[in-house]
Amino acid sequence: MKTSQGFNESIFAKARNIPNYLEKISLKSQGTRDNASLYLRKFENYLQETYSKSNEDVLQEILSMPQEQRERELFDILQDFVNFLDGKKITAKFIKGVMYVVKSYLRFWGFKITSEDIKDGIVLPKIIKEEREPLLRERLQSIINNSTGINRILYLVCSSTGMRPVEVLQIRKKDLVIDEYPRILVKIPAKFTKTKRYRETIMTEETGKEILPLLEKIEDDDVIFNPKKLPYKSIRINAIQSFNRLREKLGFNERYDSGVHKITFVSFRSWFVTKCNRIDYGFGHALAGHDQYMKSYDRLTRDDKMKFFIEAEKLLQVFDYVDEDQEKRIERDGKRISNLEDQLESIKELLRMKG
Repeated sequence: MKTSQGFNESIFAKARNIPNYLEKISLKSQGTRDNASLYLRKFENYLQETYSKSNEDVLQEILSMPQEQRERELFDILQDFVNFLDGKKITAKFIKGVMYVVKSYLRFWGFKITSEDIKDGIVLPKIIKEEREPLLRERLQSIINNSTGINRILYLVCSSTGMRPVEVLQIRKKDLVIDEYPRILVKIPAKFTKTKRYRETIMTEETGKEILPLLEKIEDDDVIFNPKKLPYKSIRINAIQSFNRLREKLGFNERYDSGVHKITFVSFRSWFVTKCNRIDYGFGHALAGHDQYMKSYDRLTRDDKMKFFIEAEKLLQVFDYVDEDQEKRIERDGKRISNLEDQLESIKELLRMKG
């Protein structure tokens, strides 16, 4: 079989198209695959609307051109695509993500294109590094108080465990350790995590009380937040759309200059990290799955992690919490305890050296 370029194509070769590319990256995380699918759909739609041709036809035509013309035509199309996205007020960060995936897809097609080529040949909008505003407790309370049923529990779990959407929406009843520790322990399977590394986090007492009645109604293998047993992609879309409707209803529509909403589904996770870090900096990052911090806390036993968490819980809980003055006092006490522990370790080390 010959291609349009005149070369014999192996019977083992796969067709170059988006479904086969997504199959190629099937070992990557669910979130990565979902983003790639979204980005490539935008690329496909742009080519279809602009040239009335599929991406396969456009790319095959460019590949058949002489090398110099091929590079010129390809980079013209990519620059026009970037300009089109920017004109739609799509964020610079999103556009950068799109181009990273499109570059990978083009390499899958056989184009010799690198990140440096994109950097040198395409003018991308600059990413504005804006100072992020914290999610206020009053707003978090409003979000949860205006939610009912499974969504209320979902938002409490997100804010009290630091799980990513891809993790919390796939967690099963059997991944929770309910009775062995003072708080519910969440064992997140490696296949659900962004880093493909198993980790554990903990659920606040107030969230545990709300989720237990739900757990009593489902089987061990059931996905907690997927009662209709829909595909993951569907429940993710439903969860985000439901949150966006609630945000609209509550009037929490403020955006940064870049166009990004100030309150998003990921704000629950940021809340968790911020509150836990006030007790011991890095603890919130570790439980939330930030790899560089996880290594430091892997040495702790579960009981030790529970002690840290219960201390952080006083700040973390949405409703049963300490007031602002108490927060500051707890933060000061936490730092003082950490300093005393460091001093104690130094004294122990000196005694060992003398002994």
